[in-house]
Amino acid sequence: MEYQKLAETKRLWEDRYWILLLHYTKTTFGNWVSEADSSSFFLSGEGRKNPQEELLSSIHAFMTPASPPPGEENWMHPVCKFPERKRWIQEKLSIPDTDFAKVDCSRFEKWFATLNPKGAKIIFASYYMNAPASIFGHTLLKLDSGDPNRKEILEYSVNYAANADPGSTNAIVYSIFGLFGGYPGTFSLFPYYVKIAEYNDIESRDLWEYELDLKEEEVRRMTRHLWELGAATFDYYFLDENCSYHLFSLIEVARPSLHLRDKAPFVIPGDTVKKYIEQAGLVKDIKYRPSLHSKIIQKLRKMNEEEKDLYENVMKNGDISFLTNKEPDPKIRTSFISDTILDSFRYKKAEGDSPKEWDQTYKQLLLFRSKLTDHYEDTGYSPVTQSPHVGHGSSALYNEVGTSSLGNFLGFGYRAAVHDLLNTDQGYIPNSSVDYFSFKARYYQDPKKLHLEEFHIVRLLSLTPYNSLGRSVSYFVDSGADSSVYKKKGNEEDRKLLEWQAVLRPEDLSYTLYRLDEVSKSEKYERVTNANIETTFGYSFQDQFSEGPKRFLFSAQAGAKARYNGKYDTNAVVAPQIAAYWIANFDSFKAVLSLHYYTFSIYGVPDDYKAQLGFRYAIHANHELRLEAKAQRNYNEASFSYVYQF
Repeated sequence: MEYQKLAETKRLWEDRYWILLLHYTKTTFGNWVSEADSSSFFLSGEGRKNPQEELLSSIHAFMTPASPPPGEENWMHPVCKFPERKRWIQEKLSIPDTDFAKVDCSRFEKWFATLNPKGAKIIFASYYMNAPASIFGHTLLKLDSGDPNRKEILEYSVNYAANADPGSTNAIVYSIFGLFGGYPGTFSLFPYYVKIAEYNDIESRDLWEYELDLKEEEVRRMTRHLWELGAATFDYYFLDENCSYHLFSLIEVARPSLHLRDKAPFVIPGDTVKKYIEQAGLVKDIKYRPSLHSKIIQKLRKMNEEEKDLYENVMKNGDISFLTNKEPDPKIRTSFISDTILDSFRYKKAEGDSPKEWDQTYKQLLLFRSKLTDHYEDTGYSPVTQSPHVGHGSSALYNEVGTSSLGNFLGFGYRAAVHDLLNTDQGYIPNSSVDYFSFKARYYQDPKKLHLEEFHIVRLLSLTPYNSLGRSVSYFVDSGADSSVYKKKGNEEDRKLLEWQAVLRPEDLSYTLYRLDEVSKSEKYERVTNANIETTFGYSFQDQFSEGPKRFLFSAQAGAKARYNGKYDTNAVVAPQIAAYWIANFDSFKAVLSLHYYTFSIYGVPDDYKAQLGFRYAIHANHELRLEAKAQRNYNEASFSYVYQF
């Protein structure tokens, strides 16, 4: 065919745009392979691994009339199924419309006309600690319509997610499958109000909207490619080929000069927002859309003491008579308090934390509010969370020096993602830790040993405050390895034998005393690495409703710890534990005290404990200095470290 020969002459399959449209990447051995896994995305049987064959097959298919196979009601001719591929090939080869197959593409045309795309925004949904799929945050794409009469919430959003239901799947199984590509990922389209309801209202996640400075034609070709992706599935990976990574691919189709998918080892949604910001002129505006929970917090922080007392009295048991029967008071903004209580009732119902009779109370308060004539200024609120682009990098390198009861040591460590408790909270959930694939190792100078101090497959800590608005449960989960110190049994046995020898063979007393001295000088303790799984649950307390920075937090929890190291007669032990945390946060400076006590004595071995005190000074968002101390049974240490995040 003439156009196939022309394409071969021009070597069009090597064009970057064709590579983008088919989502090709190079393998380790330099061969092409598409990230799309479904055969329906390709027009050649070899198309997934052969850009040239896919291009030539596409040209042939676009020009060949075809009828739907029997029983295939959703079948579309390739011209309709892949409109952006067809447009690009037509442009590059100067093919007249008359040379393409005559087909009815009204289904695609109606879809495209409904969207009427003119602009685009990247939406970041803040970190959500109650779902494994959302602890890294989430990004989606919003298409702005060219219809001036269409309200923003009625426009459409593009979501890429794992095709699985985390609510009906065991959280551990869901996390493992998500980490290792066990679920197919698909693109879907929703009215924006659906995602606002899901994230803002149901999950209480703030939304940050980043308006992209894309030309209308760039947005339109990206949207045509989005239609093509309806035929594609991709293996979904939490840490790299996730929602944010595949949105990069869409933006690159809109503007091929961008190279957003140049792979880092991990693709974290918050980090991808920074990458958009780093592209000169790409982001032209940032808008904050607070969640229902954040709106309530914002209002509470603007209340005076009299208004807070009234709010607390109503929310204790849902008795609105404190408000509806109250005499007029110039210190009380009745409309303001009514709106805050109405929002609080909605929030508690969404959380499943309201009695059924509160439904009638809500209606009564709505009626009361409709009759109020006083007004208040509903502006000037500070964001409850901060945009992720101001946060530190999600990966980290640790370098430390220290001294301990076992001698001096040098340490190093690495964190793949995302945030630990001593980090600055800017751009992250305050008082939380999300730690994936991290480790710390030490080289002790006296025994000249390299020791794995800790390793975390996943470590999560959420210290959400308990208050009248939400009785949130704080939790800690850790899986991997930690360290402890044991007294060597051999030393004790040798000492007892030598003491008996001193009594029974006094003629060898001088030699026996010499051996006793040698034994006493030898190492009495051994630091070992334990396989570790532990979890605790409890409550945290903080003055969350006052204006200004939230400086202090206290948390008390209880749970269990499982440990294995070969030192126990039972091999592994599972014991109750109690834990407490205290945090003092002064922006650049932060102090964290954590206490854990493990009751291993139920197995006839000594209890263990771990007390840690850390001070952090942030030179910059990505550069920190830390001074830390730790005490465990038979072991104490102090260290100084530098943390670099990227």
